[in-house]
Amino acid sequence: MLPGKGSALLLFCLVCWFVANAVTLTGCSGSYEETIAGVQIPIPRGVTKSPQQGIQLALPGFGGAQVSYEGNLEPEKIIAFYKKEMPARGWQPAAGIIIKGGMLSYAKEGKAVVIMVGSQDGQTALTIMVGGAPR
Repeated sequence: MLPGKGSALLLFCLVCWFVANAVTLTGCSGSYEETIAGVQIPIPRGVTKSPQQGIQLALPGFGGAQVSYEGNLEPEKIIAFYKKEMPARGWQPAAGIIIKGGMLSYAKEGKAVVIMVGSQDGQTALTIMVGGAPR
């Protein structure tokens, strides 16, 4: 290998990695999955799980959970994220109300997901409720 060629390639690779990850970490362009009541739900990067304890409910023939997240993303970006991601994962839209944040609901395989987004004092709150008959 010629001197300097390896370091240029390394620099190029590092720049590509940085650009890819910088883009992923801004807005709602990236996500991770969280299991809520046995259901995989996409969570946009930029929100973190709220320190408050989530709720789990298990009754004969029904199970459910509620988990809250908070962050600095604009509520409209979170709503747009779920309008794109949930149908792409096979979830059917059931209802939605969009006013300064909003509420979306989806259904799939006997499960229902309700996504509520709002903001207060510059913080965005995301609450996800999952319920339905256990598989």
